[in-house]
Amino acid sequence: MLSYEAERLTIGKLFHNAKLKRGRGYFATREERRFGITRLKNETEDIICHVSGTLARLYNPDEHISKDIKQIRRELAEKLQPKLDAVKAKYKLSESGAAGAKSLIELIKALDSNPSVAPATIPVGAVGIFVNMAIGSPAICAYRLFNSNEVIARELAKKVFVSLFNKAESSAVLDLLYGSKGDDSYYENVFRYCVDGNLKAMLDEYAHILGEQGEALADAMIDAFSDTASLQVDTLEFFTGAEKEKPRLRTHFAVGYFNARVSNENVQRTEKIRKAFNSPFRPFVLSTTSIGQEGLDFHFYCRKVMHWNLPSNPIDLEQREGRINRYKCLAVRQNIAHKYNSEETWDAMFEKAAQTEKGDLPDLVPYWCLTDGEEAPVKIERIVPMYPLSQDHLRYNRLIKILSLYRLTLGQPRQEELIEVISREIAGKIDNQLFINLSPFYK
Repeated sequence: MLSYEAERLTIGKLFHNAKLKRGRGYFATREERRFGITRLKNETEDIICHVSGTLARLYNPDEHISKDIKQIRRELAEKLQPKLDAVKAKYKLSESGAAGAKSLIELIKALDSNPSVAPATIPVGAVGIFVNMAIGSPAICAYRLFNSNEVIARELAKKVFVSLFNKAESSAVLDLLYGSKGDDSYYENVFRYCVDGNLKAMLDEYAHILGEQGEALADAMIDAFSDTASLQVDTLEFFTGAEKEKPRLRTHFAVGYFNARVSNENVQRTEKIRKAFNSPFRPFVLSTTSIGQEGLDFHFYCRKVMHWNLPSNPIDLEQREGRINRYKCLAVRQNIAHKYNSEETWDAMFEKAAQTEKGDLPDLVPYWCLTDGEEAPVKIERIVPMYPLSQDHLRYNRLIKILSLYRLTLGQPRQEELIEVISREIAGKIDNQLFINLSPFYK
């Protein structure tokens, strides 16, 4: 996850470096804003979206669980080399030239026994690129996920990943990680990044969460990846009259979730933001008003809540944190993966956890939470900033103190007054049997 400051510094390093400059700065001129960066286009876009049955069959993730990525690459290179040697002998090819996307696509088609191609050469470094494609190519990973459906795989790769990696921010991250080799070889960094980030595992987890299949799953994934908006910001130049319009700041990594006006457009915008935040893609930070406090799920890839202000009612506090403390939330999945990662699929991991963890406990285990201890190291985190000279410290202590008392008032009118009486008069005398225990296990 990149914070705004990290994002700004990342783009700044490239923008002020003449050799690495990509895209534009945050406060670019109108002329600069007119032109974007498209580093994946034509043949380089085609290779990102290309589906190869040979490369898809070359790598079976289930056979390489817990192996080091270097070992996996070596094993795949050993399996791939004889296939390339056969193509080399069939077409009487020589190894020469840079690894251009067009020549690589022709070679892949020859590996797939496509009779309509005639590769001219085997580019230097082809084995390494093909191994990375077999492991992390967006199209090939999608091809495996969607049961060898080439149409859906290409569509997902084009609409989601080509668009994602053509963003100036993504380009900056990849150039800083792997170095800039020019636009013609940018696709190599894309494949390498997808391998290092284990794209296949990410897609499998996301598919498991969404619970859809086939075209419905593809539509849900594509719909979740939507462009976020930009905000107009105040600058010194605007206030001094040097600029007539406020510059805009892109909000890709962190966005605001609010309804300034009630309209169909705003409803659609907030729904898109909610889906995007619940995806493994950006935005990674959501700043919301009270509209995000109740009735919405933000738990797919979030386990931290920062309370910018403290509510007066403990119910509101639990409602806020309940947005990320839900069925198969991120913290639960991380704990499940930590303990049961020898299993091949998420379904198998949860089934194994249910057999091991549940026992006589309610059905909320292991899908809502696990037992405490070293076996569940990941927790949902509450972050409460304590501002200087504020009363938040006293308010927070009061909230935590009465948090367990408010359940005695469920269904009662004027809950706050009743809680105040209980807290002040008889809290120390109440027997624990009077409390309603809503946890899935007894601590």
